[in-house]
Amino acid sequence: MNPVEKLFQRTTQGVKPGLDVITALLEAQGNPHQKLAVIHVAGTNGKGSVCAMLESVLRASGFKTGLYTSPHLIDFSERFRINGEPIPEEKLNGCITLMEEKADEMEQATGVRGATFFEVSTAIAYQYFADEAVDIAIIETGMGGRWDATNVVIPLVSVITHIDIDHTNFLGDTIEAIAAEKAGIIKLGRPAVSSPQSEAVLAELRKPGVRIIGSTEAVSVVKIGDPQKLKIETHSRNLPAVNLPLLGECQRENCAVAVAALEVLADMLDFEPAFKKGLESVAWGARFQTLQTDPLIILDGAHNPSAGRALAKTLRELYPKHQVGFILGFLEDKEAVEFLRAIKPLAAKAWTIPIDVPRGTTAEHVAIQCGVAGIEAVPSDVSGAWKSSRDWATAEPNRLVVITGSLYLKQELERKSM
Repeated sequence: MNPVEKLFQRTTQGVKPGLDVITALLEAQGNPHQKLAVIHVAGTNGKGSVCAMLESVLRASGFKTGLYTSPHLIDFSERFRINGEPIPEEKLNGCITLMEEKADEMEQATGVRGATFFEVSTAIAYQYFADEAVDIAIIETGMGGRWDATNVVIPLVSVITHIDIDHTNFLGDTIEAIAAEKAGIIKLGRPAVSSPQSEAVLAELRKPGVRIIGSTEAVSVVKIGDPQKLKIETHSRNLPAVNLPLLGECQRENCAVAVAALEVLADMLDFEPAFKKGLESVAWGARFQTLQTDPLIILDGAHNPSAGRALAKTLRELYPKHQVGFILGFLEDKEAVEFLRAIKPLAAKAWTIPIDVPRGTTAEHVAIQCGVAGIEAVPSDVSGAWKSSRDWATAEPNRLVVITGSLYLKQELERKSM
């Protein structure tokens, strides 16, 4: 068993919110997180895209960047990047072995519970970035914020992307409860930048002594050409036209959040952000990603109702005359029926597939959920759905296929060499 496989055994412990274990684990390593300048990002949707934009612009501006995100699409090493490159295998294995040993020693010596998979992973990220002396670390929360293992830092700036209903079994079943958890990354005396939010969410984000900067108040992002040519203006600059590789209205919103946060950083650190170079070179997989063009097949990791609505809006914007066939797969803890209702008006055809991870569901179960949402779907395996959907898409013009429901679908396609 290699170190990564050994670490993944900790996933059986599930999610255990709290900061005591991660704090003790980092203290045993000399508190590497305290050596880092951090941008901390939380939210329901768009976290990864915003992190990718922040990292790309900062790297283009001359900073040595660290980027910690989850989940990974193909390989675990993707979660830990420096200057856009995943951690080397040998270095990763060494970090895992060290942190596992520290976690086990701590558990035996103090009697605290065993560290979870995400706690060990987060400790690895902070240690790796400190060892390599990155200039800025962009840190994405795993879930929530207040008790998320990443929330042991005092960031330069906190970023809150769009908040909606998700992870209700851990974060609460109301938008207010979820917002309160995510607001936990906002720190006294440090600025915070937020996507447009409902008044209920904003009420939870506002704290005494904290400046909340609304992205739409600070930045204007307007589409001026296809597929995503943008005019971007801030209070202090009018940027040349930017061709953003990430498509859809939701990515324009994410772009505004990233630009607003970068303007805050530019004032704090006195640098000129390379906005155009960074935004035009950003890459972030499984976000309305074109897998092939003939027939057109798109992969999108949308996995909750809000993201489902955003996906439907993007499809209407970019392909208003196309029939859409969906290949669908979900994890068991997702609000699949509400997601499916969001895309139902576009679903000319649908296939369901299993996701082969511990929380994955069967194709038959997803087909039942589709039925509840009013979508007729055919249960299949990955290979069968791929072939059937391609045949359907090539049978008539103006048809496309969208694979969606989970970021883990990228792994399923990779396993089948698709």
